[in-house]
Amino acid sequence: MTNPRRGAALLCVILASGCGFFSRKPNTFYSIQPTKAATPAATIGGVPIGVDGIELPPGIDRREIVVRGADHKLELRGTQQWAAPLEDMVLHTLAFDLANRLPEGMVILPGAAKPSVMRSVYVVFEDLAAGADRVFVLDARWIITEPGRPELAKHERITVEMPSMESADVAAAMTEAVATLSERITAQLGAS
Repeated sequence: MTNPRRGAALLCVILASGCGFFSRKPNTFYSIQPTKAATPAATIGGVPIGVDGIELPPGIDRREIVVRGADHKLELRGTQQWAAPLEDMVLHTLAFDLANRLPEGMVILPGAAKPSVMRSVYVVFEDLAAGADRVFVLDARWIITEPGRPELAKHERITVEMPSMESADVAAAMTEAVATLSERITAQLGAS
């Protein structure tokens, strides 16, 4: 016959050791943010512009932060996540980056009523991730359409060196890359 105290003590030890098995590291959330322009707003007039849509690369559009490893493998960081769906964050940040670089009222922000005539920007990202070499790559094709005018289509490859592969540095590099994309779109608007 077993001693009840010894059995209770053994049960407590088993339960206490099992708690470590069930504990999990808490999630950490990151975001990308619009940035202010280094130079004054471009003096571009005419029809307002709005970001009509973006398309992210397969495998990247997820809540977990994704980095590229060697041999094109993707590393998902399960407990390090974006604070919102990545597509929504990139679209929002790009729209507000454009608004920070163009005159007041020239950018139709997400959720705002669209006027009957406007320029539309659509961006297809071929790459939007950090690589094992501590370089963040934004590779995108973007098109601006406006009724009665030919389409303006461009391809941009933007690289941002990162101090480390930490998720905070990945988020900061993505913020910088999206801001650079908005500056290039603004420059093309001024040239057309």
